[in-house]
Amino acid sequence: MLTALRKDVQAVLERTPTARRPALRRSDDPDALLATDLPLTADDQAVAEFIARMNALGWHVWRQGGWLLMDAEVPLPDCAGTEPPEGEAGCCISLLLRHPEGEADRRAIRAVVKAAESGPSALERLCAGLHETWAAALREHRKLPGGLLPYLCRAVDMTKR
Repeated sequence: MLTALRKDVQAVLERTPTARRPALRRSDDPDALLATDLPLTADDQAVAEFIARMNALGWHVWRQGGWLLMDAEVPLPDCAGTEPPEGEAGCCISLLLRHPEGEADRRAIRAVVKAAESGPSALERLCAGLHETWAAALREHRKLPGGLLPYLCRAVDMTKR
């Protein structure tokens, strides 16, 4: 999921004049998907043009120190036929299948997308926390973020490879 978005950003970065190739990585900020150190490698005009091009593509870009943080909508993936696997991810999928009515917030979607790219152990760690949170929500008769199901299913499929 994040790979396609990363390719879009990389294509714009490649057209931006820089002193060296800028870094592009997953953001540690929960409100951003990706980060680049472009401001450390390009002049202010090139950075401003990069931001304008990214905004035109639907990205939200902001500066934080020597980095640009970037966020965009993650396209809704198809997860038809995903069987819940063993482990925490499987428990989370099972819970969402049984309680699909709630919405997923962007922060949760970002967390799942970034964990999937980090690998199976990162996804399992994230799901362990989600499982605990969702169990408490069910005890309090609150809705679960059912809208997260397609992202979680796709994340599981990605980490199987």
